[in-house]
Amino acid sequence: MTTIDIAQLTPEQKQTIADQVAQEEKNKKAKLAKDKKLLKGLENDIVIGQIDYFIDKREDIENRIVTLFSNIEPVIELRAEVFGNKKREQDSHTFTLDDGSASIKVGWNMKPSFNGTEAEGIVKIREYMTSLAGESENEKVLMEMIQIFLKTDAQGNYEPKKVRQLNTMREKANSPLFSEGMDIINDAMIDIRTSRYARGYKMVDFGDGIIKRVNFQFSID
Repeated sequence: MTTIDIAQLTPEQKQTIADQVAQEEKNKKAKLAKDKKLLKGLENDIVIGQIDYFIDKREDIENRIVTLFSNIEPVIELRAEVFGNKKREQDSHTFTLDDGSASIKVGWNMKPSFNGTEAEGIVKIREYMTSLAGESENEKVLMEMIQIFLKTDAQGNYEPKKVRQLNTMREKANSPLFSEGMDIINDAMIDIRTSRYARGYKMVDFGDGIIKRVNFQFSID
């Protein structure tokens, strides 16, 4: 490998090397720009070539799920009647063949939320946090954990799943104020139905003695 002593080069030689380095950098940038353009073109081709298929299928699936819910409704009512129960507004229902070879479960996807009164419970939790004036490591860790659970999103809303996890800290907190705050928060939590779904499976015979369980899962807004 030849080593070049920059100090021994003439100004013209240094300029030539600088021009070569600049050209190489320019070529790299040009190649990167070309590759990005090629990549974007391929990405666009994938979307354009495939999206209509899924849109068309989604419309068909949505119609089938709506029909499925409609057809299952009287069965749900009869099931409750046969077992001597009142019809329940539960979030899911499952129907399975006697031999277990196929099953359909229909229901609602749920999203936890608050009814607005959670703020009163948060106030009590923060009062409890203020009372932790000590400097022990346990108190510092507890404070840090609670701060994480009570962090809000960009819209200023509390994350129900995280806040709900505060329940696991009741015993460690050992505070009536903390427990009272958690009771208010828990009462404020509600589960909102966001979309309907149909999922299940069927044991499919592919021939040659090959039987496989084929699963499916679809949701509609």
